[in-house]
Amino acid sequence: MSLREREQLLIAKNQQSITNTSTSPDGHDLASYTMDVDTMFPPPGEEGFSFSHGAEEVSLYADLEQITTERSSDRVVQQLADWSTQYDNLTDVLLHYCHHHQTTAPSPAIDGSFSMEVVDIFDRSTHTFNHASPFINATLLQHGCIGSSPLHPTVAITICTLDVFRQTHCVCPHYSINAEAKKLAFLHNVCYRRQLAEQLRVAYDVYLELEWHIENRLQTALGHDTPNWRMLNSCPACQYKVVGEPPLKYSVLCALDGNNSAKLIDPAIRRGNERFDPRCGLSSIWLTETYVDQFKDEVQHAHRTQKQRVSRDPDDPWIDEPNSGDSSEPSTVCVDRWRNAAPESHKKMFAIFKKSGIFITMCRHGFLLTICDMVQSGELMKYPIASIRKLMNIFGDNILYGYDIKCAFEKIVMWSSLVDDAKRLNLQGVVPAFHGHAHNHLCQVEHHSKYKVGAGKEDFETCERVFSGSNALAGNIRNTTDFHRHQALDEHFRFQDMDRYAALSDFIYHNYVQSLNLISTTTSFIINFRASHAEATTPFEDNLQDEFLYLKHLARKKDGTSTEVDYVKALIDYEEAQASYEVARVEFSRLDLRPDFSAKDAAITRRRHTHAATKHDQKLEVVMDYERQMALDVRWGEDHPERLKAQSRITHRLYHKAVDDVERLVVMRLLELTKLQMSGLGYKLRTQISTALKSHANAVCNTLQRYNKYAAQLDPPHPSLQWEQIVKYSFLAEFDLLCETDGAVQAKCWVNPAYCHASTQYFEQQRAYEEICRLNVEVGRLLTRIRDDAIDYPLVISHLTMENPPLASELRRHWAHLQAVNTHHLVRINQIQRLLGYTGPMSAGVHEGHIVPPQSPPFDYRPTLGEEMDEGEGHNDDWDLVEQQLEQIHDYIEGLHHHLIDSEIAT
Repeated sequence: MSLREREQLLIAKNQQSITNTSTSPDGHDLASYTMDVDTMFPPPGEEGFSFSHGAEEVSLYADLEQITTERSSDRVVQQLADWSTQYDNLTDVLLHYCHHHQTTAPSPAIDGSFSMEVVDIFDRSTHTFNHASPFINATLLQHGCIGSSPLHPTVAITICTLDVFRQTHCVCPHYSINAEAKKLAFLHNVCYRRQLAEQLRVAYDVYLELEWHIENRLQTALGHDTPNWRMLNSCPACQYKVVGEPPLKYSVLCALDGNNSAKLIDPAIRRGNERFDPRCGLSSIWLTETYVDQFKDEVQHAHRTQKQRVSRDPDDPWIDEPNSGDSSEPSTVCVDRWRNAAPESHKKMFAIFKKSGIFITMCRHGFLLTICDMVQSGELMKYPIASIRKLMNIFGDNILYGYDIKCAFEKIVMWSSLVDDAKRLNLQGVVPAFHGHAHNHLCQVEHHSKYKVGAGKEDFETCERVFSGSNALAGNIRNTTDFHRHQALDEHFRFQDMDRYAALSDFIYHNYVQSLNLISTTTSFIINFRASHAEATTPFEDNLQDEFLYLKHLARKKDGTSTEVDYVKALIDYEEAQASYEVARVEFSRLDLRPDFSAKDAAITRRRHTHAATKHDQKLEVVMDYERQMALDVRWGEDHPERLKAQSRITHRLYHKAVDDVERLVVMRLLELTKLQMSGLGYKLRTQISTALKSHANAVCNTLQRYNKYAAQLDPPHPSLQWEQIVKYSFLAEFDLLCETDGAVQAKCWVNPAYCHASTQYFEQQRAYEEICRLNVEVGRLLTRIRDDAIDYPLVISHLTMENPPLASELRRHWAHLQAVNTHHLVRINQIQRLLGYTGPMSAGVHEGHIVPPQSPPFDYRPTLGEEMDEGEGHNDDWDLVEQQLEQIHDYIEGLHHHLIDSEIAT
């Protein structure tokens, strides 16, 4: 298209008469033109080739680009509107197709028929279809195909192809829609083009939308469409409460954490313009940005309540996130320790992302409870606060959560608007087991999960295991749209919940076996310890409390600051500045007596004198300000008693700083040693890690020298530290005791290594007993849920068979899958019930608020087979017996719901 033609197009756009313009002045038919973005704008480097610099072609190109963008967005919106008018009809057609299992066999050509290319996994051919609906896609769907356009598709994709891709993408999130399009292109001997992936994407979006409509109809038929039903019923072991079950200290155990892998690059920094997509893509489990932003000022409110000014590091973008309204987060030793261990990319990359990750809440079995976007920020406090608020609204009281920085987060909650509800509902938290070892010793004693009564053997690291799977989505969603990002995340977590339910009985079985073994070993150890340490009569709980109080007092000594110390530091800085000023003043005064000085040397001397004088005045002003605050009439000299006392405290600070430096370098060494043992590392990376280890070894030695220097200046002097001692430190908390300088800690029994090990064994034993109690409750809940499913599903299917046979057929397929999973659960539960030491229920109970039909037979089936399910190598002797056991359970469930249906028909 020539530039003159483009000018005519712009005029037509402004006059809103493009469709009425038939011919341009030069004889071209403008109505026949299609705007091609690729040919409209010159390639990079040739933008000015046709410019005359006198007719404002640059602004013309900008206006044309705006027209093209507007038309592109309008076209997308119109396509979505055209699809939305067909969804109800297409859902009915899809259900009917699945119910009758029609095929895509070509029809004989008649009047009104049309032909279209149909793409299947292993076939690509042109089929003829007879119009059977006003919508062409309804006709295609009757034959198991979905078109790539709402009104005038040119290619159709089979339902089978889309379903296979959906399942493949769920089990392998790395597998993208582009990879699927390339696969089909190679299978069908077609040269891959981006257009093919776009066509597949359109059909796949429609397919997922239809599946969502079908799922909504099924949930409505089952009565699962009440508000927050997914949160309240996704995990039967946590939420399916049974009448008369033993009470638990905490009703819900959950973990919450943020992850910055699921980013979305801001379209403003990408090439081109973002195509407007009005679709949302958020399911009911998501917390909206509006909901989360209710809590954006909670941290500032907390600091106002506390009336405490928190020091900030202006160079740390992890703390002060750009474009965030609640960046004034607390900075504690534990939080700083995690930030120091984080990769640099976590601190510097947030500014280029529109969505910087997700924040999730998971139950202890791995079921998703809440999820929200982290928007142009790091892991700000508003995300966990919003998640906790939602959990309290839905689950009520006695919630125990695990969070990496629970120690800091709990303070924010106690100062926020949630404080009254948190106290009333007994909201409690812990630091997860793995993350806890990086917290200081005091924090571990107060917050670690192994010391929390009622936590059981849960490690609260569920989010980390979940993120290891969701991270595979990062490459596919980083450059997509908001809608497709949410769609991919929703699909991933939907499948993950199904996968977690299939493995639920395995989780209970393995935890039960682990707890029984742990009780056995720890009991023997504690008996032997008591026998060999008769003097250790104090209960472990009392010693833990004593340890907590001592460390709290120690932390108060270490972290305490005063105006006197700051005043002495200001005095020292002033005295150094004064000495520098005297030297500079003397040199400046001799300037006139040195005629041999060059102009350059004289300028340097004057500049040095000016800088020294300015620094002297600034330091003097700081000292005078402290003296006004302290109401001092006389400045403290070097021999002043208060100054000597403050200098001693400064020496202790330098000593503690040296301890922190040693600790930091040892942590880096431990992390690199761990990384060096990981599989899959290349030669170059191993070489780099080895080089880093050598450099860190030298750095540790230098830091040890500085530590020993300050340790010798203490009163009394602290023992020096050697390299051989440092390399034995395996947990960060062991460094905290180095900060103790008066020697009183050596008299504590909990410092003795043998007692520490015995204490660890004791608390492991207590948590194992709690785990057994919780697992007993979970076995009863799962049994009851399986029994109720075997009652409810067949009843709903029988009703739908008479009212809506296609929907009944779809529900029957869902029930077949659920039946297979429940059969496995029953086999595993039977193994749990036969464990030596099992103390849980032997049959199903009654769900709270659920009425079991009187016609249902008792659900206490237990296979008579003596063999357990095969577990690993050495237990694969008789698969036939296991299959027989599964068939017996399957037949029992079938008989159960047939009995209910027959009884209903009879009545």
